[in-house]
Amino acid sequence: MKKKWIHTITSYVMVVSLTLLFFNYSPSTSYACSCAAPESVQVELEKSSAVFSGKVLGILDKKKFKSMQSSGDELAVLFEVDEAWKGINQTQVIVYTTRDSASCGFEFTSNEYLVYANKYDGELRVSLCSRTTLLSLAQEDLNELGIGEKPSKEVIIDLNDTEKRSIFSTNFIIFSSAIFILLIVVAIYIIRRVEKRNLKG
Repeated sequence: MKKKWIHTITSYVMVVSLTLLFFNYSPSTSYACSCAAPESVQVELEKSSAVFSGKVLGILDKKKFKSMQSSGDELAVLFEVDEAWKGINQTQVIVYTTRDSASCGFEFTSNEYLVYANKYDGELRVSLCSRTTLLSLAQEDLNELGIGEKPSKEVIIDLNDTEKRSIFSTNFIIFSSAIFILLIVVAIYIIRRVEKRNLKG
């Protein structure tokens, strides 16, 4: 019975170890994005967590120089907010999207946009399937939305701080997992020592 239990723990340790080994592995496989036709401006306004116009100040791509990339890799996009119709009251904001359209990511460049974003896990995310578009192509939306509000809360966001927090979070998960595995290995060692003593006794 004890041997079976030890075998189970050993198998679990191997699975966790393999998971850690491939923790930073990102396959380059792409999946086609399928979007339904966008809803009307008013419906999208109601459904979205935030709607605003603004200029892209910077894009943080944590895997920009990695050899393995995926269309689903997360990008952080920093905006200088000009007007807001919903959910935004600060001068700068970060939204997240996936690398490219293959994973329904919106491919932002250094331009001005009308952004429809939804909040997931406390972060604003933008999808290709929303009504997000270049501001120069958003006249129909702007006519229906009317005049937005200027943000009143002055903030300055550093994209590098976002990257540091992400690295800290990743390192913490790896460190915690390593400690957990170490504890299991120690437990197995102690159990085997006890079994040997019992056999000798």
